[in-house]
Amino acid sequence: MARSSSAAASVPLGSLTQPGAREGARCQMCQSERVTRISMELTDGSEVDFTHCLECEHRTWQHGDEVLSVDHVLSRAKRTR
Repeated sequence: MARSSSAAASVPLGSLTQPGAREGARCQMCQSERVTRISMELTDGSEVDFTHCLECEHRTWQHGDEVLSVDHVLSRAKRTR
């Protein structure tokens, strides 16, 4: 399956190893700035952000301001045959 040809918005890349390079993202549970955040497009075309806290291991999936359940994300990520 071919990737989408739409131009992605330019987002400055952070660093996983340099504390000052990660701006804006915080854990919703413990407020730590030590998070990994990945933006991606699911199979159904919806854009989501996955955030994983390196301090407390909390994980969230979001679409805009809406927090999504893992089951919801998995249903959107299914391939149709």
